[in-house]
Amino acid sequence: MLCYVDGAWDAITRNCGTDGIFSGEGSRAYPDPISDSRRFVSSALMAECLAIRSAVMYAASLNIKSLVILSDSQSLVKLLKERGSVPALFGILFDIYHFSLLFDVIFFSYVPCLSNVMADSVAKLALSLLNLTSSNGV
Repeated sequence: MLCYVDGAWDAITRNCGTDGIFSGEGSRAYPDPISDSRRFVSSALMAECLAIRSAVMYAASLNIKSLVILSDSQSLVKLLKERGSVPALFGILFDIYHFSLLFDVIFFSYVPCLSNVMADSVAKLALSLLNLTSSNGV
């Protein structure tokens, strides 16, 4: 199963929107994107990491055994392939590594931004909706 992920981050509000879109064999069973929004996110890299964590946890909960995560964050993909860590992302990376053990096969792969347009659009929409509700005092 393939999952395109993206995180959109606003440096002014420190809000983010995240998304994961599944495609490939069996993806019709999971047609809706996994989108979310959060406040108080420290960086664009953290937003992208949160998107990947959501996708990995969701796929694990569905008992998917083979997963390819496609992200346009080359630095994060490299970090995940090396099973590295950085202090600001420690807990999120720990969750990704922990849930990765539930798969028979899991790969993290870089895709150019132009190949990740749909996930990017949904992440930006989730971010804009959060920013809109935040500015309206909701």
